[in-house]
Formats: sequence, C-alpha cells, structure tokens
Amino acid sequence: MTPPDEHTPPPPKAARGRQLLGWVLRIALFAGAFLAISSWQQSSLLPKGEPAPDFAVTELNGNPVSLSQFRGKPVLLHFWATWCGVCRQEFDALNSLYSDLEDSAVLLSVVADSEDVASLKQFVDTQGLQYPVLLASRKLLSEYKVGAFPTTYFINPAGEIVSRTVGMSTRWSMRARLACSK
Repeated sequence: MTPPDEHTPPPPKAARGRQLLGWVLRIALFAGAFLAISSWQQSSLLPKGEPAPDFAVTELNGNPVSLSQFRGKPVLLHFWATWCGVCRQEFDALNSLYSDLEDSAVLLSVVADSEDVASLKQFVDTQGLQYPVLLASRKLLSEYKVGAFPTTYFINPAGEIVSRTVGMSTRWSMRARLACSK
C-alpha cells in the first residue's frame, strides 16, 4: 500500500468527523456569545432574590395600580416603549400569555413613553393590545433600572425578583419563567 500524497482527499469518515467538529465549535461559540451578551445586559438590572420595589402608577384607563396589590401571585412586570421595534414583536406573545393567565398570575405591562395618553390609547387600540397598560413614571423606570427595552422582571408571590431579561422573549420563555415564579 502506498502512502497518500498531499492531493488525496481524506477518507469520508474523517471528513464527516471534521465537519461535525466544525458545527459543534460553531454552536459552542454562538452559545457562549449569547450567554455573555445576556449576562452583560442583565448586569445593571435589579438582582435576583431581592424584593421588587413597590410602586403606584395609573393604568391607561385611569385606574390606580400598585405592585403590592398583587402580593401572593406571581407577576410578570414588562417594560416597553411605543418606538421599540422589538417590543412590538412581543405584543402577540403577551396577548397570548394574558389570555391564558388564570387569576393565580398577573401581567403588568408598563409603557415608558406615556406623556401623550390620547396617542397612547390610539396606539394600544391599533396594535390590538388586550392586556392592561400602565403609565410609567421616571421614578419607576429608575427604581427598576430600565435602560433598554423591552425589560422584563418575574416576581414571585412573596414579592421577590426571581428572573429578569432584557430583549426579545418568546411566549414559551415568558410562560416558563412565570411558572417558575410560583
């Protein structure tokens, strides 16, 4: 048997192994980058295990709402803005989640740019939002360290932060994190 020269292709089994290794390395690199970016985005948010600051704001329809009135229930506290494209992508997921919620859990949706209530009402109607929209104050955004949209906190029935995210969330991830908040 003669040794292979430099121009001989590798045997098929070795080529498949190198190709598989290449894919594994790409996936590991992507997962590592995703975890690093997620960790960096969450580094400025309120820490897990800490009590969620109570607040009192107004709902778009004028009703007063406070976080403490939902003590004893898990809460998904979602901060967003009308100009945020990623936030708009989550509207269907939030509508779906809200329609499936039982009385045992709460979705609080807080809009950051709430200066013009009439325009905001029109926006909510046009977008087909089915869940209550709360009007944020600068103080509330500051207390929750919201610096990017969307920002979501998951709060357990005892009022402690159990999870938080910045950026796009899927229906599945919102449901799972809310379920883990119980």
